[in-house]
Amino acid sequence: MDKRLLGKKVIVTGGSRGIGAGIVERLFNEGAEIIIADIKKDLAEKLIENLETNKITFFETNLSEENEIIKLIDLVKSKWGVLDILINNAGIEDGFMLPDQSYEKYRKTMKVNLDAPFLCSKYSLPLLEKSKSGRIVMISSIQGVRGYKGNISYNTAKGGLINMTRVLAVELAEKNILVNSVAPGFINTPMSVMKDGNLEWDTDWFKEVYLKYEKLPLGRYGHPDDIAGAVYFFCSEDSKYVTGQTLLVDGGVSVTF
Repeated sequence: MDKRLLGKKVIVTGGSRGIGAGIVERLFNEGAEIIIADIKKDLAEKLIENLETNKITFFETNLSEENEIIKLIDLVKSKWGVLDILINNAGIEDGFMLPDQSYEKYRKTMKVNLDAPFLCSKYSLPLLEKSKSGRIVMISSIQGVRGYKGNISYNTAKGGLINMTRVLAVELAEKNILVNSVAPGFINTPMSVMKDGNLEWDTDWFKEVYLKYEKLPLGRYGHPDDIAGAVYFFCSEDSKYVTGQTLLVDGGVSVTF
């Protein structure tokens, strides 16, 4: 690695596992100092141990609570006094259709997937303004640009996140803060495990729809490092004239529908 993010100060929400852990590892390898904001302490500590570093800090944060996010930003203020990159990655999924979706479950999903990125962006803004090249990267989903039944709260939140990206890109451009999003497709993470314990790509419907009829051109699921590479692009100087964009990292599935 060229360590092109050497010394950059980064928050990664939901960075303990899956896509978040892949992002943490890539940005760390590029030289960044990172705070993982998550509730999964054991997984975060294991990740930090495996990377053998003191440049990554875990801060236990319930991202569905505004006061917890304020504490997170207060930590960044006291520890670094500046923030270069905010990765709004944390997300949860519930998988209910409208008749079975309670308002309580709907709101829980929206709090983590949509409200938390708003609050993290809002409260970190003064610190991002101190950076010479502030970045906000949202982790959305192809479900934010397509309609999939059985996931109304998740899809709605991810769609909102894409438009939040556009709005913040316009609002923060004069502050030289770039805002972009990455929309993953089928990625091999714990969230790919369905309620019955099976993986999406092991099901007959996945093999029939996406593989047999070539609706997934690359013919495989993605890995966290596939997403981490796209995130790194938005964090690097290679994207210094890119803002308000959503990059679909999905093996080509979105272009076949």
